[in-house]
Amino acid sequence: MVSRTERRTKNGSKDGIIGLSDPSGHYEAVLFAEGLAQYRDLLEPGRAVLLVLTAEVQADEVRARIQSVEPLDEAAAKMQRGLRVFLRDEEPLASVAKRLQSMHNGGARNGADTPSQAAGEGEVSMVLLLRNGSEVEVKLPGRFKVSPQIAGAIKAVTGVVTVEAL
Repeated sequence: MVSRTERRTKNGSKDGIIGLSDPSGHYEAVLFAEGLAQYRDLLEPGRAVLLVLTAEVQADEVRARIQSVEPLDEAAAKMQRGLRVFLRDEEPLASVAKRLQSMHNGGARNGADTPSQAAGEGEVSMVLLLRNGSEVEVKLPGRFKVSPQIAGAIKAVTGVVTVEAL
């Protein structure tokens, strides 16, 4: 998101003109009063968001209207099914365990009522890289909160070779 401009309509409500940018270029989308009120906090310049848009052609121009807004990291976490953590030895296990939140053992559930409603619930596997070039993979029991931030925190642990999102 590049910019947000709010303008008063004839009936006194505010609409938003949202400036957007992606690798294909820069463009604008409109957000009507009810959507602007709902998503205003998410629509800050510089913020990465996932938008659902509708578009129509009017006199050689494409008019885009924003239907919904979601922080990109939250959308990515919902799509992430799990993590594979690659290790050379058992040294980093305790640090990795601290960064994983079990969905069934009192871990954070983002206020969800049931585990199936929790964003980012996924499987975690530990892959031990053996000296002879082979690997041993162990899938951890239960489900864990997974997100790009958690994957990054695990990858930063000394002794972790890499982390793959599944």
